[in-house]
Amino acid sequence: MRNLLEKDIELYKQLIDNANVIFNAFDSEGNILIWNKAAEETTGYTKKEALCNKKIMEHLYPDTEYRKEVLKSIGSAFKEDYKNVEFTLVTKYGDKKSIAWSAIAMKDKKGRPVGSFAVGIDVTLKNIIKQRERESFRALLKSVRYHEDTKQQYEELIEKLKHEVNTMCRESNKPPKY
Repeated sequence: MRNLLEKDIELYKQLIDNANVIFNAFDSEGNILIWNKAAEETTGYTKKEALCNKKIMEHLYPDTEYRKEVLKSIGSAFKEDYKNVEFTLVTKYGDKKSIAWSAIAMKDKKGRPVGSFAVGIDVTLKNIIKQRERESFRALLKSVRYHEDTKQQYEELIEKLKHEVNTMCRESNKPPKY
């Protein structure tokens, strides 16, 4: 039985480490306990650089106020699970990445919170595509409005020309054309 449990644990470790989503776990002190390959690839920070490194959050979230918001969210996972909470981190190379996080509390046998477990998905590209779609829609809407305005101006011009033609016809004692 013990051997089977050890195999299961090893299988879960491999699954977490090789998943294509970020897996993190934090203890009650805010130390990172799990940092998988997807976390390394997304952030540029190795497992060695991230685990139990109090400064890693300063690197990932360099803006002090924003970091406080992130840490507050991580802390809230000790009490209440959350889903699709999005934060933008800064990679080791200075790139910004938007990550959608979902987290659950880890509790001891007595039900006391001892940490949190989080899964993150890089939604940077999705957000860029959404932004470009919004920009394209705005440009299209602006173009449609421009053409509607232009059409209205043409219609007004045609009405003025018709009026002038009719006026000239009357002045020359001819029946109006329009």
